[in-house]
Amino acid sequence: MSNGVNEEGMDKYLRLAKELHMLDAMLISPQKIHFDIRAILKCRWGCEGFSDENIRCQSRGTTYPERVEMVKKYSHILLVHSHDARELSEAVLEIEKRAFLDGYYFAFALRTCNLCPNCLLKKGNACPAPDRVRPCEQSFGIDVYKTVRNLGFSCNVLLNREAIQNRYGFVLID
Repeated sequence: MSNGVNEEGMDKYLRLAKELHMLDAMLISPQKIHFDIRAILKCRWGCEGFSDENIRCQSRGTTYPERVEMVKKYSHILLVHSHDARELSEAVLEIEKRAFLDGYYFAFALRTCNLCPNCLLKKGNACPAPDRVRPCEQSFGIDVYKTVRNLGFSCNVLLNREAIQNRYGFVLID
């Protein structure tokens, strides 16, 4: 590992995910991520809030191949599972912050932003925390369904609003 921290040091992030009330967390390699450009199709045309001006949707001038390459450069990826979208968004940001402070200066979370109970952007207002917004997995071309299913997690299309949601986020650590 480039920063001299050994593999056992990653266990602390698994424990941290549990402390943050996540249902589960798993350390995976980038080779376990399934990329499919169609995820971007769903992101751009399947998301009710998509807009090139929306801070949550911006590609920041990167191409799909560049984003795939970015993820594949990481040595460790923490997959985090929750039923609560807001708690998951908070947890991956906290794990990213702790990993950064531990010397993993490239630590970076990928997760649809659900930090605010009612997104102000959807009402035409400015984001109150733009420094905390991270790109969603689909905007990077990550097929979350296939990735997590291949790892033994449940991820199904919800048939009604009462169904239990399985939410996933990724923390890239290097």
